[in-house]
Amino acid sequence: IINFLTNAIKFTKDEKTRNITIKLAASTTKPTEKDFGIAFLPPRKDANTELQMPLTPSLSNGLMDWTAEEELYIYIGVEDTGRGLTEEECKLLFQRFAQASPKTHKTYGGSGLGLFISRGLSELQGGQIGVKSVAGVGSTFGFYVKTRRAAPPTAPASRSLSIVSTEAMTDVETLPHKDGELDVQIVTRSNTSELSDVTVENLHILVCEDNAINQKVIAQQLRRLGVHTVHVADDGLAALNFLETTIFNPSASTSSSSSSSSIPLSLILMDVEMPVMDGLTCVRRIRELESKGGIIGHVPVIAITANARNEQVAVAVEAGMDEVVTKPFLVRELVPRMVALVQRCLR
Repeated sequence: IINFLTNAIKFTKDEKTRNITIKLAASTTKPTEKDFGIAFLPPRKDANTELQMPLTPSLSNGLMDWTAEEELYIYIGVEDTGRGLTEEECKLLFQRFAQASPKTHKTYGGSGLGLFISRGLSELQGGQIGVKSVAGVGSTFGFYVKTRRAAPPTAPASRSLSIVSTEAMTDVETLPHKDGELDVQIVTRSNTSELSDVTVENLHILVCEDNAINQKVIAQQLRRLGVHTVHVADDGLAALNFLETTIFNPSASTSSSSSSSSIPLSLILMDVEMPVMDGLTCVRRIRELESKGGIIGHVPVIAITANARNEQVAVAVEAGMDEVVTKPFLVRELVPRMVALVQRCLR
């Protein structure tokens, strides 16, 4: 779903009419082209079998007999008013490392793996994926998965909610609760606890990421984890332009007025694959500016990339990245690394 949505956003952002419609449907019969107007791709011969669900009831762990429930098919479709695709372009979409045309990567970014992986995931869950598109009009991407109707719970489940306070206290208070109500825990952070690190609250981060949804998710999680300020940029060129407005700009040290208006910046989280200017080109430019005095000091930069092979990581470090984080990653585990890197660079 995320892959469909991010593609729809990218391919409609420059259009005069920008509409994205999400359709959700369920049926007891397998979806067909007649139902949604989409020609579903046949499952590949080498596709793995459907994901195995817990089938055996167990009194000890509460698993239900999944085979006893009615079969259902869940369909999700994303329709956009983007530039659309030709029939030949549609044939390339679901292949590994394939995009509609050579110009696609340069203009919109991406690696050509998203739809290939999406196809595999839908087929693993007993479903299919497909597309309907008209050049100059728009596209509809859809998939369905096989599932079963869930039996209603016998009793309301107890839920829990943790509220983390930034106050420097050590007490933990658990509020009484009844079945079906919230189990609320108020956890306050001590200076000696693992959560406590006052430098987190002083961080000013630039997230450079072309995927709008990833950009928003990372920024929100950083803010929730206590990061003081989070800025965003869509590509490497936008990041360079933003740097000119920060404390790393040499003019900030020569003019009191510019210094007071310069934006604080601690570190850049830099995606590698981006349109306009990719992350490696951007960090090379940053290091070049540093060497020539166009930037004051050292700008800490952490690369975010799906390229996890050792040689690919080495290329990123050679380009000037201070550290490399491979996708997928947990933002909460990334924060301590950011703090440590900023501390090293300030020494």
